[in-house]
Parts: sequence; structure tokens; C-alpha cells
Amino acid sequence: MTPIDDKARAEMQAQYRFLVINLCRILGAIMLVVGLAVIAREVFGLPKALGYLLFAFGMLNFLLVPVFLSKKWKSKSDL
Repeated sequence: MTPIDDKARAEMQAQYRFLVINLCRILGAIMLVVGLAVIAREVFGLPKALGYLLFAFGMLNFLLVPVFLSKKWKSKSDL
């Protein structure tokens, strides 16, 4: 492969990783909002316990998963 192909592949991989990290944050935010709605008003007929679970998993997904993914995907050449 030529260096241009390697550079293009690295660029596509970076875009994919950026997309995955942002999707994790968006899904975490959605789970947070739905969890809060269930806790506050018991929307969708769901019990409050499920709302607390959604809130906790949403918080983890919003705050911790992107950090773990970025640390995992960080290249050794960036050190």
C-alpha cells in the first residue's frame, strides 16, 4: 500500500472512532432523560426502580464509556 492509502485509512478510522464515541454520549444522554422521566412521572408505565437503573446506566454510558474508548484507541505514537 502507498502512504496515501495508509493516511486515508487512518483518517477513516479516526472518523469512525469519533462517531462511536459521540453515539455513546448521545445514547447515554437519552437514557439519562428517559430514566429521569420514569423517576419523576412514571412515564411509559415503567416502575421507578427501572428509572433508577436507566439513569445509572445512562450516567455510566455518558461519562465513562467515551473515556475508556478513547484511552483504548489512543495510538502509541501520541505518547
